[in-house]
Amino acid sequence: MFPLIRVFFDICLFRRGPQDLPTSSFLLHLTLATYAVSSFLLSLGSQPAATAAMAGITDTALLAGLTLSLLYTQGRRVRIPQTLAALAGSGTLLGLIALPPTYWLFSLQNTGSGQTLPIVVPLALIIWGVVVWSLVVMGHIIRSALSTRLVIGLAVAILFIGIEFSVQSALFPPPR
Repeated sequence: MFPLIRVFFDICLFRRGPQDLPTSSFLLHLTLATYAVSSFLLSLGSQPAATAAMAGITDTALLAGLTLSLLYTQGRRVRIPQTLAALAGSGTLLGLIALPPTYWLFSLQNTGSGQTLPIVVPLALIIWGVVVWSLVVMGHIIRSALSTRLVIGLAVAILFIGIEFSVQSALFPPPR
């Protein structure tokens, strides 16, 4: 299992691509499940548990649906299992990296103290750094799956993230 996790780390570090993963339905289902759990955990900081669970499932369904649609329409159906596993596995790792600063930020925001600003800004920057890193990793994976340039992969990744954000915001607005 550890060599497989190493491949996901290497994908996140741009050393490997989705083609370096085995074509396995077990791996695909495992990575989708872990992605749903990491998405649930990230949502749990700002949503009730039931809403966070639905947000995690929705996020995973959107990732799968958008990836399937893209690769199917581009005639790359054989690349679907590896691409989707790479997106879900790398998304899980990056989500877990974002989890501690995200929870810390939410806990500071819930205290409402004005003295937390010196801590909030670096935490927000770390979270945004992980978001940008995730976006570039997604672009890298999509570029590999489509055999195209990175700028095309990044454009598709931005489109994916925009759609996911719009749907999630509409279905699960943050509590006031």
